[in-house]
Amino acid sequence: MRSRFRSIARATATLLLTISGVAAQTVTDGSDAALGPEKTGAVLALVARVLRSPDAQVTGLRVGRAGALCGAVDVRNRMGSYTGPRGFVADLGSAFLARLPEGPELRNPASPADFQAMQRAQALFAANCTSA
Repeated sequence: MRSRFRSIARATATLLLTISGVAAQTVTDGSDAALGPEKTGAVLALVARVLRSPDAQVTGLRVGRAGALCGAVDVRNRMGSYTGPRGFVADLGSAFLARLPEGPELRNPASPADFQAMQRAQALFAANCTSA
């Protein structure tokens, strides 16, 4: 019964994503079943819009402690290679999604707005996605 529900949920999510035009982003580990097609579709749409990766691979989707969504996303670089999974946090209410910043980004933000976005991502990730 549970397996059938997951199959139906996955088929519904695929249909919704195909209709919305973000079919290339995928959840590769099945963690989307716990969120449902509506939240999964919203996260994948944010990934497509914010990260501009037509074939991002999302894993580990879950609802965070304070209500934001957590997971990891692997995107391609300019050379076409996947860069490796990196944690992300998404607040669907404000349409905010950000990957956790890494060394070069933290040392040299492109602008004050980028620095503020990195701080927001780190705070949201700490409040939702880290172990208590």
